[in-house]
Amino acid sequence: MRPKGYPPGPRTIPVLGNLLQMPLKNFHLEFQKWAFEYGPIMSLKLGCQDMILINDPAVVKELIEKRSNIYSARPDLYIREFGNNLNIALRDNDEVWRRQRKMYHVRLNVQTANTYLPYQLFDSIQLLNDLLDDPGNWVGHFQRYSASIASTLLYGWRTPNTGTGYVKDLIEVRVQWMDITSVAVNLQPVDFYPILRPWYRIMPYWMSGYKRVLRDIQKLEDRLFFGLLRNAKDKIDQGKKYPSFIRDMLTDKDDDRLEERQIAHNAGHGFGAATDTQWNTMLGFQFQAMLLFPEVQAEAQRELDRVVGCSRMPTWDDRPNLAYIRGIVEETLRWAPSTLSGAVPHSVLRDDVYKGMLIPKGATVLMNVWSLNHNTFKNSRDFDPTRHDPESTLIESNAISADSTKRPHFTFGGGRRVCPGFHVAERGLFLALSRTLWGFNMTRVRDANGQLKPINRDAVTPGFIVRPESFECNFTPRDQQRVEVIRRCWEEAKSTLDADGNFNEEFFVSAFSKKERED
Repeated sequence: MRPKGYPPGPRTIPVLGNLLQMPLKNFHLEFQKWAFEYGPIMSLKLGCQDMILINDPAVVKELIEKRSNIYSARPDLYIREFGNNLNIALRDNDEVWRRQRKMYHVRLNVQTANTYLPYQLFDSIQLLNDLLDDPGNWVGHFQRYSASIASTLLYGWRTPNTGTGYVKDLIEVRVQWMDITSVAVNLQPVDFYPILRPWYRIMPYWMSGYKRVLRDIQKLEDRLFFGLLRNAKDKIDQGKKYPSFIRDMLTDKDDDRLEERQIAHNAGHGFGAATDTQWNTMLGFQFQAMLLFPEVQAEAQRELDRVVGCSRMPTWDDRPNLAYIRGIVEETLRWAPSTLSGAVPHSVLRDDVYKGMLIPKGATVLMNVWSLNHNTFKNSRDFDPTRHDPESTLIESNAISADSTKRPHFTFGGGRRVCPGFHVAERGLFLALSRTLWGFNMTRVRDANGQLKPINRDAVTPGFIVRPESFECNFTPRDQQRVEVIRRCWEEAKSTLDADGNFNEEFFVSAFSKKERED
């Protein structure tokens, strides 16, 4: 039974609560129906655990932002007992988390985000060249782009392709984490009935596929993350202190410096965080929208032609003059968010009361991002960049504003758990999307009878971090002059790579000031 005083919600049944009502697919749509039925805040009983869904920006502001001192913890999931609980996304906001988070805040804030622009500019050129060479593999090209920016930013080395080396293992780790933490697919009894936890701890691995997967992931992480750490230390010893997140953590002189195991995991788990939003967003939501709303694509290209022309690619410096493109970026993140709960749900540290309703200690508090992004907008399933005020989109931090009622979307989370890499992600998205729209037309694929193949715009992959169901897309160059610009820029860019496809010394000397290379 739902205890008296809890927020409203669907009827429960004994022992199971609402577990049988949890959808196994496209749960964001069921959550949206519940939001309309039960209002700004609601509750679910999942076995012995309580889940609170926040469906209104005003509630986000009041609880997640104003009361962040008690709403910044994480749910007590069994998965945290593996890997020394060093995944920053899953860890409570304790002293270790504070030091982990500080490194992200210091190294990825708006003042330092421009440091990594040379990496993003470079890899966006390869992205366009790859689309010319093999347009049918556009999914893989956007995956490589996101992975390369992440590996360069975090470790100082590129990803020329995703099928070999460290990056192949990093992607494997991330895919396994996505699978194991997907609530829609892996409803683990141990997380809904804590009384089972002592038994899970002593249960032999052969009896639990869940425990075996967690153990295997931990082994892979330790091997991979420490190998990357040793590689980074070797480069520093060789005097190759190229701008990267792990370099900054290893050379940090602050009293809050992380230990080496913490550094290894902070960088390794950062790879997933750095790829998820960009890859999932570019992989489908952006181009799905361009296929379903071709008039938006045409208007974007008209603006690019007017501001940039056809003799050069757009750059980050063009952003102030590309209001419609800025609107596309924000609308993409609103229209089909890649995180349906602001990434990982929050948890409340003590009993709290909101408008007379009890929010019990330890409850999982989920920002219902899909509903937050849609329920307050008129015709919300229309992709309309003009719904975002150009003056607001000029303010880079508008999407993570502490005043939740003024946000264009909630895809980057909120409170003390708001995405710390937002500013870097904003640059990567803007460059990839504006340059692709500048260089290519995107059209729907037709079947053998000449009919347009269907696209289900609302269907997504399972879990809290999602991408749309697969669909097909044609990429064709807009004209020959743009092809020549892309080819020329790529030939010039390749001259700053070594035999392994990584940046050579010439690149770092030309791309970064002496101070940036030495800091």
